[in-house]
Amino acid sequence: MSHREIPLAGKFDCWHQEFEFPDLLLAVCRQGKTGHLRFESGEAEKTVVLQEGRIIFAKSSSSDDRLGPFLLKTGKIRFDHLTELSRFISPTKRFGTVLVENNVIAPKDLAQGVIGQVRSIVLSLFHWTEAMYAFEEGALSKETITLRIPTEKLILDGVRSVGSWRRVTGGIGSLDAVYESIDGIDDAVQRADLHDPGTELLAELRGPKTIAEACASSELSDFEVCQLLWAFRSLGWVSPVTETSLPVVDAEDGAGEAEPIQEGEPMQDEDGLGLVLGSDPLA
Repeated sequence: MSHREIPLAGKFDCWHQEFEFPDLLLAVCRQGKTGHLRFESGEAEKTVVLQEGRIIFAKSSSSDDRLGPFLLKTGKIRFDHLTELSRFISPTKRFGTVLVENNVIAPKDLAQGVIGQVRSIVLSLFHWTEAMYAFEEGALSKETITLRIPTEKLILDGVRSVGSWRRVTGGIGSLDAVYESIDGIDDAVQRADLHDPGTELLAELRGPKTIAEACASSELSDFEVCQLLWAFRSLGWVSPVTETSLPVVDAEDGAGEAEPIQEGEPMQDEDGLGLVLGSDPLA
């Protein structure tokens, strides 16, 4: 699943295609290109920025993705900070700068907040079930704050945030499907910062196991095991020995409705409530 040919532009639709969002993201990353991977749905336009195949930034058109709401949701600022200090924003002074100048947040904490905001928008895309997308190769603006999170970890975290059982089983098949880990993945697993019991599950798959057997041998819940198996398969860490697919059900029949879009937290450039790609967080 993880190495199939996926076009660099088109319509992403996880219900009716043979690839899922992590497969699309990995397909672009593995080409080692630099540019912008843009997604557009009825809710928002979101962009993942890549440098030589590494995810370094993300941004969004959604007002929910501004820096202020992100810091509020994560408990870094209060509601009165968001409402009262917004009046000091100007074309040359952004919300992050206002927060620092008013001693609401330290510069170091602001930088960490921006990183969390960018990570959040990347992870939010794992919840999108359909969108138009296109990768545009080209030079990037200079970024002051960039993600330094390995792609493998982002994939693991993103897949583990998906709560749709239909999507998870679509990624791995039925309980009778048999999987086995492949050799030469130690470096990738280390980059992903995978901890027990995830590492134990991967170790169990050194010999062929059905999904049912993998669930029975893990201290994780069956759902968590299946999420990890989906991530492992997308990353190319496990390979199906035998595979039993579940029947595909159209979203219209009500058996598997598309999940609501859950937004992430990027930089904004319209109204100053955040940091712009390439901007100085204290400028």
